[in-house]
Amino acid sequence: MTEVIAGQSVSLLAQFYDFEGGTLTDLDATPTIGITHIGTGSVALAPTSSGVTHPGTGSYGYAWTPSSSLTPGDYLATWSGLKSGSPVTAAETVTVTAPAAADDTNTSPAGVFYATREDVMRALDSKLTARNAGQIDRALESASRDVEDLCHRKFFPVQATRYFDWPDVQYRPSWRLWLDDNELISLTTLTSGGVTIPSTDYFLEPNRSGPPFNRLEIDLDSSAAYGGGDTHQRNIAVTGLWGYRNTETAVGALAEALDASETAVDVNGAAAAALGVGSILRVDSERMLVTGRRMLDTGQNVGGSGLTAQANSVTVTVADGTAFAVDEILLIESERMLIVDIAGNNLTVIRAWDGSVLAAHAAAVDIYAARTLTVRRGALGTTAATHSTATSVVRWEPPGLVRDLVIAEVINRVTNEQAGYARTRRTSGGLSSNDQAKTARDLPMLREQTYSACGRKARLRGV
Repeated sequence: MTEVIAGQSVSLLAQFYDFEGGTLTDLDATPTIGITHIGTGSVALAPTSSGVTHPGTGSYGYAWTPSSSLTPGDYLATWSGLKSGSPVTAAETVTVTAPAAADDTNTSPAGVFYATREDVMRALDSKLTARNAGQIDRALESASRDVEDLCHRKFFPVQATRYFDWPDVQYRPSWRLWLDDNELISLTTLTSGGVTIPSTDYFLEPNRSGPPFNRLEIDLDSSAAYGGGDTHQRNIAVTGLWGYRNTETAVGALAEALDASETAVDVNGAAAAALGVGSILRVDSERMLVTGRRMLDTGQNVGGSGLTAQANSVTVTVADGTAFAVDEILLIESERMLIVDIAGNNLTVIRAWDGSVLAAHAAAVDIYAARTLTVRRGALGTTAATHSTATSVVRWEPPGLVRDLVIAEVINRVTNEQAGYARTRRTSGGLSSNDQAKTARDLPMLREQTYSACGRKARLRGV
């Protein structure tokens, strides 16, 4: 018997002898291999000779990669061929198991932030440098995982298939499947023992407050049931969107067509102003994580008589003001500017933004903007795909309190780190006084508010 995890590759081997106990012998031609589920007879691999190798006399191999969504269970791999014109076969059992961890299907939380680098830098009034960016990104990773631990749940959306045992083997009602920390936003397919349960035969609960949904209940007025298959283990497969809530906002559009391998994504001004490092965005059905950004030529130039080297010279005249957005960062020569208002083709900006140097700029100088995003493709269980120019870019929105708490935790961590964790405050107790570590005063209250609003509370059930 051979074992393989769904989504990973396994090498299958068949050997043919001239008679039992004899020597290995070649067949008349390359044999075919087909794979079917032993319990249901469903076809996992239609008979094929394509990809079959011949590593030695009488030996034939095939590298099989079962789909990551293939129903776990025992499968029969059958080899068929001819020897001296007579049919011959060989067979072996292959046990397919479900992916053991989130990383197997690209659903790891690593790199998922609940606030952006830009959110924190604005709050700290910190200029962009490689050192600051690295420090803040590290703190964002830690703070995001801390908030998940505080609230006992993960908030980001993940497209995945997850597997559960029969409910009745855990001494629970046989028609109710508790999902525990695997909360559902929406469900695509529910199967048990390889048999699909129609959407009309189950309920997502709690129906009055979900999503997120924490249990699946069979409609007792239907003939559906959990069970079947080879064993109770990982028998139920639930495919859907997992997480807290899928709140999204359309923020702009692609400024270029994308193939499935590009990691530098050009967006329009509206998207550039709304996205930052740490944003989770969706284009068509593919999700991407923004990990960096850089300047892109907007195709427009400084108009009028240019800009003087004065802080009150704040109007940038352009050919088309509709191509820009408030909060977008521009780069004109070596000076950065922040757009704070737009009137027709006049951009009102804050000069010498982000620690850059105030300077004079002649008319017709190129205008750049931070519109090229470096992204991780096919994130959170989705698949990298091609996308057309002007396709809508949608941003996933974390719960407001979660975002606020992550920003606060990052600020507290960064400022403490800059002080060598040596910030203290003097307290008095009776006749003496002592120093205590200094932390943000309102953090405990914000943590409590976030847990009260977004935390997963304990529940009681019979076990």
